[in-house]
Amino acid sequence: MALADFFSGLSTSASVASTFQSLLKNTRGTQRALLLELQKNINLLNLFISDDAKTETIIKKLEISEYEQAVKSDFNFKALKKTRVSGRLVAGIKFLEPYSGWQTEQLFENIYLKIHQLKSIIEIDPDNKNFRLGVRLKNLHKVMILLLKHIKY
Repeated sequence: MALADFFSGLSTSASVASTFQSLLKNTRGTQRALLLELQKNINLLNLFISDDAKTETIIKKLEISEYEQAVKSDFNFKALKKTRVSGRLVAGIKFLEPYSGWQTEQLFENIYLKIHQLKSIIEIDPDNKNFRLGVRLKNLHKVMILLLKHIKY
């Protein structure tokens, strides 16, 4: 499977919104808040991921508070999805293959750490081109879409 095929079906804001709508239908509390935060972050990245001029602003607007609250409250991430990331889901996608077998909580944690790192970079050394913030945002977006597809299917 190619990366373009992986994103098919979730390539527009409308398709992402529809996917989230079906996921949110029967959720409440922390589970719902986590999904909404993920949706906000994916929507933000969908809108501006190709605009390198807005990279720093995008990073500042990425949200992590619901994830932090879930961790503090000992939320069971298996409530979102009990199974691990399927090898079939990431097969043939070199960038995503290492995530095969990961648990839902591991994906959330990875996303949180990536966002935290991006926020630290723009706080400490935003002009350092070696960090390739645009590339990092695109990779973060891919992992977020993987998490969404993992939870959905």
